Amino acid sequence: MGKKGGSTKQRMIEVMAELLETGGYGASGLSELGKETNTPKGSLYFHFPGGKDELTSLALLHSGNQLNLFFLSVLAGTDSPTQAIKQVFHALEERIVSSEYKKGCPIATTAMETAGSVPIVSLTCSEVYSLWLKTFESYLLDKGYTPRIAKSLSLSLLSLWEGALLLSKLQKSPEPLRVAAKTAESLFKQN
Repeated sequence: MGKKGGSTKQRMIEVMAELLETGGYGASGLSELGKETNTPKGSLYFHFPGGKDELTSLALLHSGNQLNLFFLSVLAGTDSPTQAIKQVFHALEERIVSSEYKKGCPIATTAMETAGSVPIVSLTCSEVYSLWLKTFESYLLDKGYTPRIAKSLSLSLLSLWEGALLLSKLQKSPEPLRVAAKTAESLFKQN
């Protein structure tokens, strides 16, 4: 595949990632993708022989890796877990508010839609969540937390921000994220 083909493929992955985050799996049709990328439907199957499911999986991995890179940069630039968590929740709030509540978690909508019905996509969602959990667990282990506490806190954080993003999106309000951030901070004060 030439340079143009590679950039077309990457563009399709990035556009699909946006479509999935704002509309979910069911609403992210190949026709809309073709319009957004100015490519014919045949290009999809050329670049993604596994069709929509393959493209969706690659788009979710792209989104998941991008958010993980963000998490890593926040964690590397903070002195304490409490400070890191404040920054993560603040950035998630900025992201959802600046999108006028169209964006939330780039994985959650598709994960809920495809759980048990589209195995390759469900597996990809699970892999992304595992990546995020491992990122936070590793950070907390480096900060001196025991493996059991690091795992428990990481799962709690993920659950808090996923629920808060959903409620913020539904209510078109940053308040659920702000409350979840305070709850997350209190978890670290207890440990």
